[in-house]
Amino acid sequence: MKFASPVFLFISFFLISSCSEYQEVLKGNDLGKKYELAKTYYNKKQYYKALPLFEELVPVYKGSKEGEEMYYYLPFCYYGTGEYIVAAYHFKNFFATYPTSVHAEECLFMNAKCYMQMSPKYELSQEFTEKAINEFQLFTNSFPTSPLVSQANEDIDQMRSKLQVKAFASAKLYFQMENYKASAVALANLIRSYPDLPNIAEACFLIVKSDYLYALNSIEGKQKDRYEKTISVYNQYKDKFAGTRYEKEAKNLFDNSTSILNKLNIHE
Repeated sequence: MKFASPVFLFISFFLISSCSEYQEVLKGNDLGKKYELAKTYYNKKQYYKALPLFEELVPVYKGSKEGEEMYYYLPFCYYGTGEYIVAAYHFKNFFATYPTSVHAEECLFMNAKCYMQMSPKYELSQEFTEKAINEFQLFTNSFPTSPLVSQANEDIDQMRSKLQVKAFASAKLYFQMENYKASAVALANLIRSYPDLPNIAEACFLIVKSDYLYALNSIEGKQKDRYEKTISVYNQYKDKFAGTRYEKEAKNLFDNSTSILNKLNIHE
């Protein structure tokens, strides 16, 4: 017959005792003990245990200096447990409730961070990505001299980059579906919205190719105007192709459009 080791028994006893102490304080009426135990668990990053204690304490001490400190911990507990929507609400509410607090700046920043945490892969809806950008911009406008502004701007750039990828993929899908008119419009809107688009050469090339293929597949009566548009768009974007792998094909599309247009003009 095997007996449990002394170490195992000690650990088991310690865990049971700790659990009993937690439940005792949680169910008790000593608010001071609740606060101290809540901070102990918070500092150990045991947010699931700290959270119920702070949830009970915050309404009781609302409006007091102690209440301000307790409320500061609460959204971080939600953040630590992955409840970002609730955390965002409390971070922003802390800022609104205690705008002069030493924690107000950090809480408004963390409010934006919550939405950034919820920003999904670019293929999905980017509602939280856009919300994160708006909240980071609110933070930088509210605290323009904060040392956190540089981080906020980096996070904004990261979120904008995801929106760029999403917008480019959506616009390119029209081209892949051979809806060339919609493709040209969507890509042009993309460039206007994101002039710093990393793959802007490809986007510009696809506009030219979309217009060319749209003209090529049009009835003869509409081809002249559409080839003229292809030439105009090529001249607008040709500097973007210089030195890229799109330069040669884009020039071929321009030359073909010019040649076809000359023939159409002769037959008028």
